[in-house]
Amino acid sequence: MKKIFLYSALLAAMVTFNGCSEDDFDSKYKDPSKVSEVTLDKMMSGCMLRANDWACSTYGRYFGYDPQLMGKLANSLGFTLSGSVYYDDEYEDYGQPYNSYPSMVTDFRKMQEVYDALPDEEKPKNEGYLLAAETHLYGMMIFILSEYNDIPFNEIGLVALNGDVSYANPHYEDGQQLFEMILDRLGEIDKKFATIEKPSAFGGQDFINKGDMTLWRRYANSLRLRAALRVSTQGPLAAKGQAILKEILEGDYPIVEDLEQNIKIARQSSGPLDIEGGSGFDWHNLQTGSAEMINRMQKAGDGGVWVEGQDDPRLPLMYCMATANGEQPTDVESEVVVGDPLKTGIALPSVFRGASANTSYDTFNDMFFNRLNRGFYSRVRRNGFFWGNKNWDHQIVSSFEIQFIKAEVYQRGWVAGDAKAAFKEGIRQSIKFLFKYQNGRSVTETDNGDSDYLNGKQQRYVINPDQSIYDDAWIDQFAEARWSTHINGTPYTDGNLEAILEQKWVAFGYLYCGEQWCDLRRTGYPRMYYEKDHDVTAIVPYPCNRLRYIANERNYNVHFQDEVGTYDNYADVLFWAKADWHDGPTW
Repeated sequence: MKKIFLYSALLAAMVTFNGCSEDDFDSKYKDPSKVSEVTLDKMMSGCMLRANDWACSTYGRYFGYDPQLMGKLANSLGFTLSGSVYYDDEYEDYGQPYNSYPSMVTDFRKMQEVYDALPDEEKPKNEGYLLAAETHLYGMMIFILSEYNDIPFNEIGLVALNGDVSYANPHYEDGQQLFEMILDRLGEIDKKFATIEKPSAFGGQDFINKGDMTLWRRYANSLRLRAALRVSTQGPLAAKGQAILKEILEGDYPIVEDLEQNIKIARQSSGPLDIEGGSGFDWHNLQTGSAEMINRMQKAGDGGVWVEGQDDPRLPLMYCMATANGEQPTDVESEVVVGDPLKTGIALPSVFRGASANTSYDTFNDMFFNRLNRGFYSRVRRNGFFWGNKNWDHQIVSSFEIQFIKAEVYQRGWVAGDAKAAFKEGIRQSIKFLFKYQNGRSVTETDNGDSDYLNGKQQRYVINPDQSIYDDAWIDQFAEARWSTHINGTPYTDGNLEAILEQKWVAFGYLYCGEQWCDLRRTGYPRMYYEKDHDVTAIVPYPCNRLRYIANERNYNVHFQDEVGTYDNYADVLFWAKADWHDGPTW
C-alpha cells in the first residue's frame, strides 16, 4: 500500500475554490454538459493550487526550503558553517515543491480525461482551462527538473484514471527529454492562447491572470525564455535553447516586460491563498542578512554605513540595521537594559552586516545563538515590502528577470540587441518593484508588535529611503556605473556579463533563491567563496550541484534504485550546468 500511496490521487481531497465532493464530481463527470461549465473550471483552480510551495511565499517555503536550503546554496540569505550546513535532512522535504508534484500531475491527467470526454463542439470553449493548468505545471516542472534532472511524468496519475496498479510506481524519464518537451509544448500553448475562445468561467476561477489571455501568453513565453536560457549555456540542448531565445526575442511574442505585466498570485483574505509575504521567517535564525548581498549593495561593504543617494536603495528595504560592534540594540542610547547578564553593552543600530558561507561558525555562534551581541547581524526586515505584508502578491515571473535575460542573451551575441539598455532597465524595474510593495504594505515598522526575543527592538531600526531621490535619472546613473564596476568601484573581473548576472542575483534578493542557485550553477556568476563544512561527518561537505530525491521517492518507488539510484547524490553536475560554479573546495 505504501508504494501505491505516493502517486495515487484522492479525488475527495481535490482542492477547489467552491468545493467539489467526489460524489459531485462523479455525477457531473457522467454528464459532459455539466462538466464543461461547472467542473473543469474548478478542476483548473484545484490543479494550480498544488503548485503553491513553488509559486507562493508559503510558510513551508520560507520556514524550511528557502532559508534552510536554497538561500544557503545561493548565498542570498545569511548563514555560517554549522554542521551539515549545505544540506539538512530535517528540512529536505519541508516546503519542497516536489511534495505536491505527483498530485498536480494527477489532477492535470484528470482534467485531460474530462476534456477528452466532452462533445467536440464543447472542446474549443473549454481548452483554456487545460492550457492554463498545463502552463503552471510546466513552470513548477522547470524548477524541479533543475533540482534532480530525471523525474516521472507521463505515467503519473494513470493508476487513478484506470485503476491499473502497475502505474503506481511510475518510471523515471530523462530530464533532458522533459526539458525539450516543455520547451516545445510552451511554444504550442502560446499559439493556442492567441486563437482559442476564452472559457465562460475562466476569469472567475483563474486566480493568477484573472482570465487575461494575453497575460497567459506572456506567462507561457516568459517561462519558455527561462527554460531556454537554462539549457543554452552548455550541454546538449545549448543550440536548441539559443534558437528559442532568438525566436522569441526577434519575433512577435508577448513576454513580461514591465511591472504591470508581472505574473503573480494576489493574496486573498481567506482560503488557500490567504498567504502573506514571508510568513515562515518567524524563526529567528532564518532571518540573518547575507554578507554577499550587502557587499554588492553599499559602497562601504558588509558592516558599513548605508549612504542615502549613493548606495543601493533596495538594501534598507530588505534588512533592518545592526549595531556597529554587536551591542544589544536599544531604543535610546541612554536606556539601561537589565535582566540578562550576557548582554555586552547597548547602542543604536547603525550599520548593515550579514553572514555568509565563509563566516566563522564560532563567531556566528557567539554573536547569535548564545544571545551575546544579538544585534551584530542585520535581519530580514519585518513589516516592510515583503515579510508580514498582507498586500503582497506572490511573484512567479517578474519583469526585471526578463530584462536581465534579454541583457545576457544580447551580451553573449546570440541575438542582436542593446545589452546595456536591457541591463539598466532590469535595475530600474527591480527598484520600482520594491518601492511599489513598500508603499503598498499593510503595516509599517511603527506598528511592529514583534516580541521575538532576539530581534524585537532591532526590527524597529530601519531606514526608509527618500524615494523622491531615486527617480529615473538617478537610477540611470546608478545603473550606468554598475555596468562597469561593482558598487565599491572595482571593475568586474569578467566584464559586462558578470555585471548582468550579479545584478540579476541582487534583484532576485531573497525572493527567488532557487532561481539564483540555478543561475549560479549555469554561469558561475556572481563569483562567491564557499568553505568546506567544518563538520567532518557532514554528508554534504560542499555546496550541492544537484539535490537528492525526496524520501518518499527513495523509499516507495520500486524503480528508484534501478533507474536513478546510482546517481542520487549531491555531486553530479546536471547536463546544463557547470562543475566549477563557485570558488573554494568542491566535489
